[in-house]
Parts: sequence; structure tokens; C-alpha cells
Amino acid sequence: MSRAGRSRSRRAGSPPSGGLLRWFLSLPARLHLRWLVIIVVTAAVMGAYARVLVTAAPMPPSKAPTAPAAAGEHSGAGTPKPTRTGRDHTRR
Repeated sequence: MSRAGRSRSRRAGSPPSGGLLRWFLSLPARLHLRWLVIIVVTAAVMGAYARVLVTAAPMPPSKAPTAPAAAGEHSGAGTPKPTRTGRDHTRR
């Protein structure tokens, strides 16, 4: 065996000069498990997003005009009146 082969395997087992965090973060790449880490992280993010969507409060209603209960659906109450647009609106 060559010395280069031994020193490489020794370096892979011990924490590099960058620190323990850098060594830990490079562990999946050294073990050829990048795809597994990507899948796990993606699943965790999707799960957190799904939980937010499921547990979120409902959206507040818009400020649409409401019709009185006595007025029927077809009475015209609650429908907005047309407004003038364009040049006619600015004339006096």
C-alpha cells in the first residue's frame, strides 16, 4: 500500500482543521449519501409547510357589501352601483 492511501483514510476519519461542524456536514458526501440527505431535508420542509397550511387560520372575509336579511337575492340590494370612469369622472 502507498502512503497516500493511508493518509487519505486517516484524514477522512478524523475531524479536519475546519472543525467538528465542517467534518459533520461533509459526512454525507464522504459516505456517498447526498441523495438521501436531499430527500430527508426536502421531506422535512414539505412536512413543515403542510403543517402550516393545515393549522393556519382561515382567511378573513373580504369587505363585500352585505344585503339585509329581509331583502331577497334578486332585489338588487348589495350590488355596487356603476361609477363613471375616464374623462367624465373628472369633469365638473
